[in-house]
Amino acid sequence: MKAGKISYAGVGVAVGGLIGFLGVIVGWFKLSLPVAGGTATVTLSGTHDWTGTVALAAAVGAFAFGIAYVVLQDPQLRRITGVLGAICSAFLLIMSLVGFSRVGDATAATGLAISFLGGVVAVVGSVLTSREMLSEGPAPAADVPAAPVEA
Repeated sequence: MKAGKISYAGVGVAVGGLIGFLGVIVGWFKLSLPVAGGTATVTLSGTHDWTGTVALAAAVGAFAFGIAYVVLQDPQLRRITGVLGAICSAFLLIMSLVGFSRVGDATAATGLAISFLGGVVAVVGSVLTSREMLSEGPAPAADVPAAPVEA
């Protein structure tokens, strides 16, 4: 990466992680309960199910690794954070999809769709970071001192 240039792909991963995080907090499930005189609707955050908890951790990871990919200058560290951001993005997307299948008696709330959208944005950003890394070429070899030669 050239100095002073922002990696918009890394920003995409971070924004996707932030959107996914907000979706988990807003609520993944709505449950309608009969009460005297009608029904009461309760919205549950994603952390009430294991899929939401994993999605929350993945969203925080995608956000953190996306920011690290933008901020860091060392090519090897950028590659590591790019790969870790891609893994977190994939987990966010997959856990959102699994969350849709675990609705059961409840209905999917808006937060589940928001988390899914965040996962899509993060995965697209991850694909773009991998393209960026491939265009930069191979990682530079570490400076390893040569072994002393005995005469």
